[in-house]
Amino acid sequence: MVRTTLILSALLAGAVSAALVPQHETLAPGRETHIGTPVQHISPDMVPLSHPRIPVAPQAIPHNAVDDSSALEAPALETRKHHSKGKKVNGGKVTYYYGSQLLNPACPGAPTPSDSSMTAAISFDSPFQCGDRIKISDPQGKHAVVTVVDRCAGCTWNWIDVTKGVFQVFSGLDAGVLTGLTMTKQ
Repeated sequence: MVRTTLILSALLAGAVSAALVPQHETLAPGRETHIGTPVQHISPDMVPLSHPRIPVAPQAIPHNAVDDSSALEAPALETRKHHSKGKKVNGGKVTYYYGSQLLNPACPGAPTPSDSSMTAAISFDSPFQCGDRIKISDPQGKHAVVTVVDRCAGCTWNWIDVTKGVFQVFSGLDAGVLTGLTMTKQ
């Protein structure tokens, strides 16, 4: 009897401590873990905030369509092409980069350019994207078409870095900086 009481006391104590000590949350297969632990990196009460819903303006519902569920459906969304042509920057600035600066371009899958490549590096807030072809024109009518293969951390939205080959289309390398250019996505 004493032995049974001790066993029951031990089981009860284990159950109470298990209820008081927080256990790791187990996640469904494929769910993300945080730093190798099986616990979500967002608390459950914050999950709804991590996936906000964008409200859709209600459509006008005719008075005679109250029982018609199709009148309550959200309007169809407009589809747009992600990288549309027509992006243009006036008053653009161009500098050049060369040699070892050309190694390891930031755009995924981009080949490593050479000093004579017709390529460019853009800022992180540029209206252009990796892979875009950009026509650079100066006020004298000279132009060159470059492909974006890299990022320029020090550039602003209207400034791109080009290779020596591109820069020399407009001026000698001793100029260092060109301004007043127009850049248009092709």
